[in-house]
Amino acid sequence: MTTILIILTLVVSIAVNVLLFTRKKEKKPLNISVRSTILAGIQNVSELATVRESFQSIVTFSEGVKIPFLDANIPGTTRKFMLKYNGTIVCGCDLSKAQVSENVNNKVIISLPHSEITDIYADMNTLEVYDQHAGIFTSIKLEDQNREILSDLEKVKTHEIERGILAHSDENARKVLTSVASATGVQAEIIFTEKSAPTLESQNVKISIPANTQE
Repeated sequence: MTTILIILTLVVSIAVNVLLFTRKKEKKPLNISVRSTILAGIQNVSELATVRESFQSIVTFSEGVKIPFLDANIPGTTRKFMLKYNGTIVCGCDLSKAQVSENVNNKVIISLPHSEITDIYADMNTLEVYDQHAGIFTSIKLEDQNREILSDLEKVKTHEIERGILAHSDENARKVLTSVASATGVQAEIIFTEKSAPTLESQNVKISIPANTQE
């Protein structure tokens, strides 16, 4: 729903600028170019979310104090759990950095950065815990579950990037901006300013933990 609203906002923004552009053109010599019209509309929406995907993940955790020279834990020190949760990953482009060329032969070039992961989070309201076990000398805390979920989100992020989610987001951005430019009566060529997509390390991740969650 958020993605749809952002795209609609972008289209409406462009449409309003086109209307103003047309009225000014009728009244007096043109002071506003097609380039300025498109750029103004794009920059009214700072971020374009082009991919929003839901996922479900299962996390397993087990640790204990090992008995020296044996592949076994000291009795009473083992703690483990398995949990399941639903999450969401969002990708998009930073439109505040977009540039639009002048209109040449009814065509403009729109350049912008590659897509990035703008958000990835766990819906803690969907959290289900299974097979939870604590030893006599150990306990399982909420912070243990949160730590493992955060670690799992990192794995999901890596998997999605390797699967090509950023390239998919770039392609969606290309389609949206091409359609938006056509609303002004021009064709648009979409190019990305970096030579390659963002690296895995550059993608920020945050986890959503409800404030009212209790241990």
